[in-house]
Amino acid sequence: MIRYTINRILWLIPILICVSFIIFGLLELAPGSIIDTMITEEMTTEDIEILKEKYGMDKPMIYRYGLYMWNLLHGDLGTSQVTGLPIFEMYMSRWPNTLMLSLSSLVVGVLIAIPLGIFAAKYAGTIWDNLTTGFTMLGLSMPAFWLGLLLLIWFAYRIRIFPAGYDGTWKCFVMPVIANGFSMSATITRQTRSAILEVNRKDYLRTARAKGVPERQVTRKHVLANAWIPIITQIGLMTAMTLAGSAVIEAVYSWPGVGYMLVDAISRRDVTMACGTVILTATLYVLILLVVDIIYAVVDPRIRAQYTSGKRKRRTA
Repeated sequence: MIRYTINRILWLIPILICVSFIIFGLLELAPGSIIDTMITEEMTTEDIEILKEKYGMDKPMIYRYGLYMWNLLHGDLGTSQVTGLPIFEMYMSRWPNTLMLSLSSLVVGVLIAIPLGIFAAKYAGTIWDNLTTGFTMLGLSMPAFWLGLLLLIWFAYRIRIFPAGYDGTWKCFVMPVIANGFSMSATITRQTRSAILEVNRKDYLRTARAKGVPERQVTRKHVLANAWIPIITQIGLMTAMTLAGSAVIEAVYSWPGVGYMLVDAISRRDVTMACGTVILTATLYVLILLVVDIIYAVVDPRIRAQYTSGKRKRRTA
């Protein structure tokens, strides 16, 4: 297990290189640059050239990328070209807001999805299953930003129950959590239903029911115990995506999180800020998926046995 964990962490190196090069190249291809936001009518050609030299815009892209990666190898993510503040400090100052929003959305989504998926699987083929399937299709097909805008129009501008943006009170959490949690619950509900229907076909469940084991106990101890792997996979993916920064939801509600910071950096052509945010986000994403894989071994004894048998074989050899 330790060897597997080390290998996964080492895979971070090529992932971060690819991700950083892609974001660097995309911002280079996008029209405009950081100095376009600083040029005024009073500036002369010499002043503009000084700005280009200051921000390295007089050098080719591959040179600036190589310089950035060289600094990154020394543990320096750089400073924002707009604010001049260290990128790591800015990221960590926004991270608690993203964490709070993501975990709240995840809790709401899971609390809705797991019981709803069990209910749909229990009444598979009935009208209740069809209604649940319709709910999941609605959640999967409805963009999160569209639902967020609908909630914003109705509950912030018409009814005026909740604030339109972040104000530090509990009310500002409600609409972003609902918009984010709704799409999450639809995905997890669909996966829960499929996983439970697959397990329900197993012979040991028919045997347990034939012995007179109560249905609630069958569901809790046999069905869910063997259906957790695909459900945990989906929950882990959704957690990684939301913790990495729900840029769309944060942009709609002006939420001071990591995703909104990335959108702002791209709009200002702050290449250093955008690359640093994406690199930290990609690292976080991979580490969360690694934690999900470790949870597999805790939940499923078969996976834990594979690691144990692998260790025994190496010791024997």
